[in-house]
Amino acid sequence: MGRVFTVNVDESLFDVLVQHIFSEYEREKIPEVKIILPCKRDVIALLSAFKNYNAKKCIILPEIVSLENIDEEDLILNLDRVKVIKPTKRTLLLIQFILEWNRKNNDNFPIDLAYSLPSLLDKIQYTQMAEFDEHSKKIESFINLLIETWNKILKDLGVVDILEHKSDYINSMITSLQKDQYIIFVGIGKDKSLIKAIYDLPFGKIILPNLNLKIKEKDWKLLDKKHYQYCLKDLLDYLKVDRRDVSFLPEACSGVIPVPRHWDPENLTLNERTRWLYNENWIPVSATWMTEERAGITGSPEEYLDYVFDTTADLSKVSSGHVGNIEVITCDSREEEAQVTSLIIENEGYENISLVVFDKLLAAHIACLSRQHSAIPGNYPYITLLLYSIEVLTSNWSSVSLLSLLKHRLVTFGYTQEEYTRILSEFEIEVLRNFSTNGLSDIINAINAHKKLKYKEDILLIISKLEVIFNPLLRSINCSIFDVVATHLQCINILSGINFSELNSETGNFTCNFSNACEGVEIKCSLELYSQILTLFLEKEFFSVASDLNNFSLYHNKVVILAGFNEAPSFQSPLLNALTREKFNLPSAQEEQGYFFYTLHNLFCASKVYITRSLSHRKPMLLQRLEILLQGSKYPYRDWLRILNTPECTVPCTQPMPKPQTEVRKEKIQVMSCSAIEKLIRNPYSFYVEYILGLKQLRDLNFKPSILEFGTMVHNILARYLRNKKSPMSIAREAFSTSQFNFSNMWWVRLQKIIQSFVEFDETRSNYVELEKNFSCPIFHIPACDTGSCDQYETAWMTNKPQEISLTARCDRVEYLSSGQVAIIDYKLGSPPSNEEVMSGFFPQLILQALAVEHITKREVSELAYWKLDYDKIKVISIQNYRYKMQESKNDLPGFLSNYLSNSTPFIASPYFDKFLRFNSYKQLERVGEWL
Repeated sequence: MGRVFTVNVDESLFDVLVQHIFSEYEREKIPEVKIILPCKRDVIALLSAFKNYNAKKCIILPEIVSLENIDEEDLILNLDRVKVIKPTKRTLLLIQFILEWNRKNNDNFPIDLAYSLPSLLDKIQYTQMAEFDEHSKKIESFINLLIETWNKILKDLGVVDILEHKSDYINSMITSLQKDQYIIFVGIGKDKSLIKAIYDLPFGKIILPNLNLKIKEKDWKLLDKKHYQYCLKDLLDYLKVDRRDVSFLPEACSGVIPVPRHWDPENLTLNERTRWLYNENWIPVSATWMTEERAGITGSPEEYLDYVFDTTADLSKVSSGHVGNIEVITCDSREEEAQVTSLIIENEGYENISLVVFDKLLAAHIACLSRQHSAIPGNYPYITLLLYSIEVLTSNWSSVSLLSLLKHRLVTFGYTQEEYTRILSEFEIEVLRNFSTNGLSDIINAINAHKKLKYKEDILLIISKLEVIFNPLLRSINCSIFDVVATHLQCINILSGINFSELNSETGNFTCNFSNACEGVEIKCSLELYSQILTLFLEKEFFSVASDLNNFSLYHNKVVILAGFNEAPSFQSPLLNALTREKFNLPSAQEEQGYFFYTLHNLFCASKVYITRSLSHRKPMLLQRLEILLQGSKYPYRDWLRILNTPECTVPCTQPMPKPQTEVRKEKIQVMSCSAIEKLIRNPYSFYVEYILGLKQLRDLNFKPSILEFGTMVHNILARYLRNKKSPMSIAREAFSTSQFNFSNMWWVRLQKIIQSFVEFDETRSNYVELEKNFSCPIFHIPACDTGSCDQYETAWMTNKPQEISLTARCDRVEYLSSGQVAIIDYKLGSPPSNEEVMSGFFPQLILQALAVEHITKREVSELAYWKLDYDKIKVISIQNYRYKMQESKNDLPGFLSNYLSNSTPFIASPYFDKFLRFNSYKQLERVGEWL
């Protein structure tokens, strides 16, 4: 039988292994030794250790291979005989299987499941099928059909799966092992049969990294499957090796074999004790360890990690010490966590980083922020053009998608950059932000409907060219994915003048590989499905940041980042439930979790470990145990990030108080609407921006019509109906269908109910009505004296003649009553102001309308009311005691407006007015948060 060793995974691991080989084997035997390591990067690290040790000696090195690429040499030597399916082709064919399954079984397995199916196939190919219960029949059928279909695909293509080839190679390797072979297997692997075969050799050696020998025997026998040592215990049980028979490898420079740490000299056999006393290939046990049970747990940082991961250990026994290589960074949000992670990557150097991300959305954030991924200097423009060009069609020509494509730096349609920028600017501002469009025809109609476009012909020409370019792609719907890819690349070529297949870059290689892999794949593609598949492959190729923890590596990482460390990943899935795992003899979800923690333990042994997590998530138990041993933070990246995001110097921001010249004020205030006066009362700065500067907020791209646009349409419909009293629903249907805003059907249902309730209520009113009529009245004011010498009212009156300001009011509805009086009604779809709000003076619209109506009609206003247009009925909200407010406004308004005609009066921005505004379009200009 062979021997079993353990070793700590640290920076001296490979030096220890080299030292052991040179001390254990004669020089001429070393070339006959074969060493099997977990990963390819481990092979490179071991070769480097041999190079350092063998600097001045000429020794033929042993054969070193990785379990990850153990069949690589065989594949190279048999290129003409063995053809392995390409990874991209394999994924596409598995997506084809998933789509076909979903179609036939009305199921919804996601297409990214294709990345998980190869390992599943590898695990279950040769498993004896068992009878399933009724609950798992679907999973049984899926797996059985997957195996049958996959084997047929491989046979028809004349290729083998790389995992199948590796499995066959290992099986043939097992059968060809010779009893006199010197083989060292390092790691645990997931193929126990190979490890068992090597252990059964007389000169076979198994090295199990990070075996915890401090766990008490009674606890060891009862280890939970989720425990990080269970995978080692399971392997030792399979090998029928007692943990007490496992020894530590020699330390790098000692040349002697240390006593296993679980041994005490008092319990050694006579022979062992003699060798220990005379230091015959043994070294004494440390006094610290010998008194561990009595004095509490102390030791190296690596030993402390054992107590963190070992849930059977009592951390209260830790008497002193700390884990100094680990820093936990708790962030307020996912965005901050992504920024911190990107900052660490940039500072530590990407080549030194091993990054593991537990949250898919966080991984996307990091990929966008990290220069290594988001910049991709030569590839990023081509990648985005591939995505934007298909997104325009899948989004039905949405404004954002369309502008993203048109503004792409590889798209100019033959214009100079300056001219092209002007054309797109007008198209965006005058068309896309003024009209709610839904599809290409809406965009064209909006362009044609606009009468003042300077570049109308150019815009129409660009849209026309784009339509011609994309027509072949639209016609390729439901064709094979190979045809869709070919058509898409032709469209890209015409659009940008670049042949992506001929690019001498990663994008060029990706395009060729992806296009070639699609040939022969029977996926009938809609544009939406094609977009999903293309995005899936692009993300995997260029934007993947999460590491694969299934490949356990002994390589000593310089820096490890565990991002999104809020909870261990779940290994439960609808496809691999507990019953399926049991029937196919697959590891349970608990065992998978235990293996995950074992791999995580190895990562925690890095020189520096950064753990980032979000404050909003629950802290995992492992982190709670770890924080007991953590020392203070040495590298406060979160604080650094905040410093970097804070400007070096800030200019104090003062409250906006613009003071335009008197001439400008007179021009703008000479005629004042009710809404303008209302805005001046509520927030003078908003009045200044809108009426003096003439600035208006642009609508968002792809904006959805709100209650404001809906209210305008309702007002117009009611006015048209009241003028002829015919076919209210026909009027509503025509207005709704011809509106420049694409109202959804939800708005139509609401409109019908409002029109119905209004018609019923209006029939109860028999008065003569004027609709949407303009009224006006003069407001006399005394011009302000800006010299500072006219302080008194009398002096101002003597030196300045009163001037007239015209107040204009447009009333929704004015009813002429039989009593000779009038009633003024304002329609409201939203919540109307209360009587108290109107009396406060901050909602003066009806009061000002009453002044104008009385001035023109010479009739007394006997009623001011809001009609709340609801689904079921019209609610009338009458204003009480308004006569007093009318007189107050008539007296105060001249002085109020006169004050703002003086260039010494600022149009102040005040946060206190904000509570009176339901809609304020100028908050971004007021910047209240900066100066308050």
